[in-house]
Amino acid sequence: MEFRIRLAAETPDMAVIDDALRQADPAALVDRDPVSGALRATVWLRGDELADVLALAGYPPAEIEQLASLCCGDCSG
Repeated sequence: MEFRIRLAAETPDMAVIDDALRQADPAALVDRDPVSGALRATVWLRGDELADVLALAGYPPAEIEQLASLCCGDCSG
């Protein structure tokens, strides 16, 4: 699932966030939108699970928005 996440912290340590998400989901991908500063994460977690992982890493989310799937279904994934 793909999420857009606004954190309570202004300047997150992306390495810490990446490590925490990969502990929960080894296939997780996360980056930071250079314009809005929001995180973009693709993970096999529900929104509440994602919020818990981020909070335990020291970056509680202020807002999590699940985005519509962009999957074409071609890889059956």
